Amino acid sequence: MNTNIKINKVKEIFKDYGKVALAFSGGADSTLLAYLAKEAGADVLAITYDNQIFPTGFLEFAKRRTSELGIRHEIIENNFLDVGDVVENTPQRCLVCRRLMYGAIKQRAFDEGYEIIIDGNNVTDLTHDRPGILMKYEFEIESPFIEAELETPEIHKFLDENNIEYSNSTTCLATRVKTNEIVTIDKVNRIDHCEGYVKEITGSDVVKLREEKNVATIELSDLDTILDKEKIDSIVEELKLSQFDKILLNLKAIESDDELILDDELEKGANKLTLRKRLPFGINILETDRILKNKENDHISNIETIEDIGYIKLHIDEKESRIFRDGKISIKNNKNKKDAKESLVNILPYIRRTV
Repeated sequence: MNTNIKINKVKEIFKDYGKVALAFSGGADSTLLAYLAKEAGADVLAITYDNQIFPTGFLEFAKRRTSELGIRHEIIENNFLDVGDVVENTPQRCLVCRRLMYGAIKQRAFDEGYEIIIDGNNVTDLTHDRPGILMKYEFEIESPFIEAELETPEIHKFLDENNIEYSNSTTCLATRVKTNEIVTIDKVNRIDHCEGYVKEITGSDVVKLREEKNVATIELSDLDTILDKEKIDSIVEELKLSQFDKILLNLKAIESDDELILDDELEKGANKLTLRKRLPFGINILETDRILKNKENDHISNIETIEDIGYIKLHIDEKESRIFRDGKISIKNNKNKKDAKESLVNILPYIRRTV
């Protein structure tokens, strides 16, 4: 299925919805959803959740883009620095965040007369280590991009080709602080300021500053933009003034991890390929088994769960397959990489991860 067919499928989904509330951050996914909703003539309410720890300009951008798109916009404010699990920066932080966010968005949507709530999760997101996605299922949030099988690269390409503006700075700044280190307003403000400064000096599209024990590690999408003595000296001086003890540069540029299947995940057999993929999280095989057996799906059959060993045996597109508790997925008898990816996409929405 090519990108245009998938985009048209999203528009058809909006026509079926008619009236829908959208969790809107101004990032690539939610911006394209807003754009396509308007194209389809849907009655759309964009709801932005401001947790007070997003980068500077996040809220202003969301306001401007919804205005330009001609979409009604509501804002929910909640200071996450008053939330214990966020401040303590526990491994449960993202789960707590999404529970609060989706709960509030769903309530606001219902109050405004919108019964269908959607978010920008796409197929690629299902392969990333984001425990908060479990809240999408708990709160029954719809994801049109997953239904249409859209991937992150396709979304970015469509936005760029159609000159649709979106923000690259929609990531919660608490994620920059090392897990289990306390998150404070001073840390958040310092990270926000320093990221903005580095971005201004370098011009790099994406800048992230990781903090651990008062050490700053700078990550950029384009290392060439910082490899200049005058720029480095200026950045070091500014970050020292911001009271960092040490400033490090990650020599590995921020790279997209958006490819669903890597070449080395395909094992050659006599005539066919076997996909052996390892997801970066564990899989709840009992819940996944329940979901698979309760959903009608022409692509999946012969489901059998062997709990004591820890895997699900099934056929995906009539191919012998396994889903393992430790996150491994095996799909046999693929003709080529495209064929393997199609089968992977057919199973990902039904997998339920562990936290």
